[in-house]
Amino acid sequence: MRFIVPVLAVVILFGPKAIAQNQFIELKLLSYSQLYNTNGARFDLSGNVQVGEQFYINADGKDDSFIYEIKLINQKWHIVNKSPLHLDGDLDLEAVDYCNGLFYLANEENGKVYTYPLSGKSQELPIDFGTETPGDWGNAGWEGLAIDCQGNVLYLVKERQPRKVFKVNLATKGIEDTFNIPETESNDFADAKFEKGFLYLLERNGNFVTKVNPETHEVIQKVSYRQTCSHENGKLYAPSKYGMAESLLLTEDEIWIGLDNNGIPASDYATKKYGMIGDAPVILRFKRPTGF
Repeated sequence: MRFIVPVLAVVILFGPKAIAQNQFIELKLLSYSQLYNTNGARFDLSGNVQVGEQFYINADGKDDSFIYEIKLINQKWHIVNKSPLHLDGDLDLEAVDYCNGLFYLANEENGKVYTYPLSGKSQELPIDFGTETPGDWGNAGWEGLAIDCQGNVLYLVKERQPRKVFKVNLATKGIEDTFNIPETESNDFADAKFEKGFLYLLERNGNFVTKVNPETHEVIQKVSYRQTCSHENGKLYAPSKYGMAESLLLTEDEIWIGLDNNGIPASDYATKKYGMIGDAPVILRFKRPTGF
């Protein structure tokens, strides 16, 4: 997560707009677990995906070319295996999803999208973006992706300036649609997942998960996690003016949100409230509201 939000946008987001959050369901926090055994190195959590009974994550460090399998041990996430992606050059791998034996990742640094079979070598996905040039977007580029495996569709999420969702036909490798949703509660996207006909978007700076009909672009529902991550008494990692949510995962009964704290230590508030310590990133597990 490497970004700069204009001061005016921050004022808009956390000024009068914040009041509107009262109309949205606030997610109930079930548990929180930090990620350990990274050998003391900073780990910039960026994506999270479930494959069967296993959970995998990735990081957006400039030389981080791995997919990591993680396991919950004694209420802490531990890396139990890592698989090399065999990618060269500067990286900024944002988000991860899985379909039919392949992991999908997007590189914000150069605008490319890759597939990876867990054992082997990553391959660039040859998408025809037409007049769009993702490699020129810099730090306002890819921040999330989601797979509609049954429909053979890839959704690529551009973070901001402008934020946008690209619908990619995986058979033709062409763009079928591009769209945004009203920027009434947030001005950015940070991740996405697709489930049962709906696209779920992580709106980081507004602290929302938003359910969208990708065919009509209609916002179906928004839920908020602001009281956990941006409480009036303090954020979980400080000092920081910006939202840190980077990864989104959906299970039948839960919504998981991972924070990329950019090496910032847990705040005094987080230590007193939740017992968080050090600068390890955290995965928050919330109860999923009925029907969401």
